Amino acid sequence: MNNYKLKMKRTMIAILLTLFVSISISANTIQSHAGITHAVKKYVLQQRIPLKNIQVNVTSLNKQLRIAQCEQPLQVSMAPGAKLMGNSSFSVSCTAPQQWKIHVAAHIDGEVDALIARYPIPRGTQIRQEDLDFVLRRYSQLNHGYYNSATLLANKEAKRNIRAGQVLTPNLVKAQKLVLRGQHITIVAQNGGLNLRVKGKALMDGQQGQTIKVKNLSSKKLIYARVISAGTVKVNF
Repeated sequence: MNNYKLKMKRTMIAILLTLFVSISISANTIQSHAGITHAVKKYVLQQRIPLKNIQVNVTSLNKQLRIAQCEQPLQVSMAPGAKLMGNSSFSVSCTAPQQWKIHVAAHIDGEVDALIARYPIPRGTQIRQEDLDFVLRRYSQLNHGYYNSATLLANKEAKRNIRAGQVLTPNLVKAQKLVLRGQHITIVAQNGGLNLRVKGKALMDGQQGQTIKVKNLSSKKLIYARVISAGTVKVNF
């Protein structure tokens, strides 16, 4: 009886050891999810992204996913149409010992330098550089957009009242009218290297880059010209 129990015990130990070795070998031949995540993060951090303190959160790795361990560095590429800020997707592939390819979703976040109003800016007021300041904000919190350069706000005015400390967004500003209907203006007529300046009158309001109808006060002719600055339009002839 004792011998029988001893044999059974040895048999069970042998079975457990075999199972343990089998599980260990199996685990060592499966590609780790941590390795896939690391490859995606490394790829993202190697790209030129206008974010500071970048965070990459891989969101689509199923716990049940089991693929062969890759013996070569994992290859990561952008999926067509994907972007490197916010929700994005990537292709991760292996060439040896087995070829495989999977698609991985990730959320990329970080901080950006966003322009805010240093002082309250009343509706209809021109946006001036001295009214602005930079502040760090999380990209994921800027759902309405933001500006990262004061140059982008040149010739813009407040569309509505803007509070001090408020992030400036496209829906808060609009292009300023540089020419007003009825205003006396300067018409710059250009032909090659020759520039002529004549007095004119605007027959329409005009923003930067807009083409408007104007009147040449010397010739009395009506022409179309492009607004290039406050009170000045340009026409090629």
